[in-house]
Amino acid sequence: MTETSSSRWLREFKRFLPLKSLFLLHGNIYDLLLYPVKSGDETCWAYFPLRKLLHRFFSDEQYRCVAYYDIVDGISFMTKEEMEIFQKAEKPVNVDRVEKSDSESGHGKKELTICNQDRGKSSSFMSQPAMPHLRDFDAALDAVRRALFASNEPMAIVIDFASRLFGSTENLAQQERRQFVKLLKCVEEATIKKQGKASNHVLVLISDRLTDLPAWLYLHHPLVKPLQIGLPDQEERRIYFESALDGFYHGQVSDYDKSDSVESFIDLSGGLTNYELECLRRVSLKEFITFDEPKKIIEHYKFGLVESAWDRLKQGKGREKLARADEILRERVKGQEAAIHAVVDIIKRASAGLSGIHHSAAALKPKGVLFFAGPTGVGKTEMARSLAELLFGDENVCIRFDMSEYAQEHSDQKLLGAPPGYIGYEEGGQLTNKIKESPFAVLLFDEIEKAHPKIMDKFLQILEDGRMTDSKGETVYFSEAVIIFTSNIGAYIDEPLGDGTYLRKPNILPLAWRCHECGNFSFYKDNPLTCSCGYEEFERVETPYQEVKKRVLTAVEEHFKFKLGRPEIYNRIGNNFVVFDYIRKPVVKQIIKRVLDNIGRELEEKNRIEVRFEVSVYDYLQDKVVEDIEYGGRGIGNLIETVLVNPLARYIFDMEVTDASLVVEKINESSLGEQVVYELEITK
Repeated sequence: MTETSSSRWLREFKRFLPLKSLFLLHGNIYDLLLYPVKSGDETCWAYFPLRKLLHRFFSDEQYRCVAYYDIVDGISFMTKEEMEIFQKAEKPVNVDRVEKSDSESGHGKKELTICNQDRGKSSSFMSQPAMPHLRDFDAALDAVRRALFASNEPMAIVIDFASRLFGSTENLAQQERRQFVKLLKCVEEATIKKQGKASNHVLVLISDRLTDLPAWLYLHHPLVKPLQIGLPDQEERRIYFESALDGFYHGQVSDYDKSDSVESFIDLSGGLTNYELECLRRVSLKEFITFDEPKKIIEHYKFGLVESAWDRLKQGKGREKLARADEILRERVKGQEAAIHAVVDIIKRASAGLSGIHHSAAALKPKGVLFFAGPTGVGKTEMARSLAELLFGDENVCIRFDMSEYAQEHSDQKLLGAPPGYIGYEEGGQLTNKIKESPFAVLLFDEIEKAHPKIMDKFLQILEDGRMTDSKGETVYFSEAVIIFTSNIGAYIDEPLGDGTYLRKPNILPLAWRCHECGNFSFYKDNPLTCSCGYEEFERVETPYQEVKKRVLTAVEEHFKFKLGRPEIYNRIGNNFVVFDYIRKPVVKQIIKRVLDNIGRELEEKNRIEVRFEVSVYDYLQDKVVEDIEYGGRGIGNLIETVLVNPLARYIFDMEVTDASLVVEKINESSLGEQVVYELEITK
C-alpha cells in the first residue's frame, strides 16, 4: 500500500510506533476497519474488527507477540505461539506454579494455571489461547510488567474495553490510581528497554472516548499518543463500493454505468460506518432494490421505509397537489404573496431533488431550509403548518419547538439529550426523538432569536451534513425533513442610550412618514419634526413591502454576523430568508370575515344559535383594526374577542338565549371610568 492509501489514524500509528510507548485508540472502535493485505505482489483490501486488525498491523511490523487483555477473558492471544512467548517471558521457570501478585498481597495465596484449552468460537473478536486467571487488572498489569522486563522480543499489549475498567475519571478510587501508575510504569519500562533498538514494546488502550480516561494520562506526556479512529472518509467509501457493487442486487439492470452508482453511493453514505455500508448491500439483496437506486437503498436502511413521502409528490395526486401549492397556501395564509412565491419555489426545488445541489454534499442536506422573518402575527407559523399539510398530508407533522424554552446555556441538552450519567440520559433529546419517529417532517423552530447562542451552534451540523449525533452516540438524519426558523428580528431595534441600557424602538411599522424631499421613511407614532436631510414636511403612507424586506434582512444579517458572531450559520441558510409583509387593508377584511364566520359556525353547532352580522359591524371592526395593525392577524383576533365576542357572550348568558336567530346590528362604545366598555345592538 502507499502511504496515503490507508486510514489517517493507521498512518499516524505507523509513523509514531518507533517513538511512543502508549497509544490511546478511541472513536469508531467497534466498526469493521479497512486494512491492506498483501497477496503475492499485489495488495488488496480487507475488513477486520479492531483486534484482528491490530494483530495484522503488529505482525507486519515484526512484533512476534501480541497480547490482549479485558476484564472478562483476562489475557488472551491469537495464536498458541504468542502465548508461549509471553508465558516464557512472564514465568520463565515454571508454567504451573503458585504466584503472589501485588493485588493478592495480604489475601492469601492463589494457584494460577495456564489455560491452553481452545475455548471455542464464541465471538469473532475473541482469541483462542488465553490466561483467564489474569482477569484481575492488577494481576494482569503485574504479569505484563514482568513480561516486558524479561522479553528481548518486541511485544504489543492491547488493553480492550478500557472505558469499562474505571469509574469516574474525576474521582478515581485508590486502587484505580495505583493501576494507572502501574500502567505508566509499564510505559516507562518499555521505553527504557528499547534504547539503542529500532523497535520497542508498545501498550495500546482502546476506549469509547478519550474522555473516558484521565486527562493527566495523555496531556503533556511525551510517551503517549492518542489516536482517533474516524468514520470512513470518501476514499474509503469509494474502495468499498468499487469492490462490493457486484454483490448488490442487479435484477434486470444491464446497460448502466456502474461508476454513476458508485459516485452516488459515496455522496449519500457520508457518516455511515463500514459495517453500515455492508448493511446497504444486504438491504439491496433482501428487498430486491437494484444497485442503480442508491438513494432508495439508503432511505430503506436509514428510515426503514417502503415509500418516500417525497416520491409521492412526483406522481399522481401528489404532483397535482404540488402544482396547486400557491393556491393551497393562499387559502390559509392571507396577504403574503411574496412569501408564498418564495416558499413554493423552495419546495418544488426540494421535490425535484435539487436542494443544495451547488454544494458538494447536497444529497445529505435537509430537503429545505427556510428562515421566516418579519413582524409578529402575519402568518409565519401558519405558513409552516400549511406547508406540512401540503407536503405530508397532515399539519401535525409540523413539529414545533418554542425556542424561548431554550434560553439557558445548557438547554441544548433538552434538544439532544443529557450526557451520560445525568438525569434524563435514558430519555434522549426532544429533537432527536422526534426526528427518529418522523423523518419526513417540517421542523419549526419558533422565535429562534430567543434561544441561547450556543443552541445555534448545534444547527451547523444539521444544515451542513443533514445529520446529528445525540447524547447516546446514535446518529439521526434530517435529510428528509424541511427545517423552518421563524423570527421577529427586524421589527424592533435596541438603541443604546450610552449608560449600558437600551431603548427598544420600532424598526418598521405598518404606516410610515415619508419625507417629501428625499423620500426616506421614518417610523414614529407621531409626525417626526425633521428628516435626516433637514426637510420638515412628511406624508403618512403605508410602508412598502420592499422597505419592510430591506430593513428586516439588514437586521437579520447584523444579528447573525455581529450580535451572535455566527456568520457561518447565516451563510448556510443562504438565500432562503423569506420576509413576511404586514397585513394590508384588503387582507384585513378577509381575516375579519373568516373570524366572524367561525364565530357563527361555533354558535350554531354548539348552542343552536344562528347569528348574522350586519355590514356596519364589519366596517366598525375594519376601521378599528386599521388604527393599529402592528400586531397583525393575532392582533385582529384579540381585538374581535374584546369588542365583539365578549359582549356577545355576555348577552347570550344574561338573556339565556337558546335555539334562536340573532342579528348583530351595531357595536357601541361607552366609558366606565378609564375603561372602554363595548355593547352590541342585537335583534332576534
